[in-house]
Amino acid sequence: MQDSQRRAWLKGCLALAALPLGLLARKVEAATWFAQAFEAKQTSQVLAALHATAVPMANDLQIEAPQKAENGAVVQIEINSQQAAGALSHLRLLADANPTPLIATFALGDRVLPKLVTRIKLAQSGEVIVLSQQVNGQFQQQRRQVIVLEDGCGGDDRDEPFASSMKMRARLLVESPLGNNVTELKIIILHPMRTGRGKREDGQLLPAHFMQIMQVVLNGQVIVDAQTGTGISRNPYFTFYLKEVKAGDVIAVNWQDNLGFEGHGQVSVSV
Repeated sequence: MQDSQRRAWLKGCLALAALPLGLLARKVEAATWFAQAFEAKQTSQVLAALHATAVPMANDLQIEAPQKAENGAVVQIEINSQQAAGALSHLRLLADANPTPLIATFALGDRVLPKLVTRIKLAQSGEVIVLSQQVNGQFQQQRRQVIVLEDGCGGDDRDEPFASSMKMRARLLVESPLGNNVTELKIIILHPMRTGRGKREDGQLLPAHFMQIMQVVLNGQVIVDAQTGTGISRNPYFTFYLKEVKAGDVIAVNWQDNLGFEGHGQVSVSV
């Protein structure tokens, strides 16, 4: 993130921090986007940037994804670990065959179950990789092969005026396969997520325009601190699962992209 963009982010955060909690709760400072890892061209370079070497396979970590993806621009991925909330500090998602393999990284608070759903871009057939990191710093991984029938990392970019909005829903599930009183949080953000590899009709490259930082804030406390790259699909979609959340609690979501645009939204947890 450029210094000018970061100053704008912090200025907005400070202004909103003065609002009552019920209006918008948010963190004052955002983490710097991890350019070294997100701009790396090979999975081995991403792992080196994360200091993740000789990573063992995790039997309790699962990736649900289609065996064949008709359109690589929108591939739904579900990550699920049997670990308890608070046992994992991070989940990271990579696509080995993408031009830049690191898709997203999620720092999870102790109320967040290590399960999430998102939609990603896949350039070609290859392995989708999930890295889990325990609170003691140890890494584990899981991999799944996905066959891609149409490249999703170049041709779907569109040259159009930028406008964004956000839809959120937070619902308390009294009973669910994940346990009792789990809150399901769904987020969709309208954003072009341009990779910088798409072209205009005249053949000129469209500049990259993608979300870099997203934070989920529960009653004033950051519970998900996410960073994303160009591998997240257009109009980013996320589902998280939260523990120890009550009906009426306020959840805010704040994001910023590589051009300095930002968005904010909030929702109250319903039954």
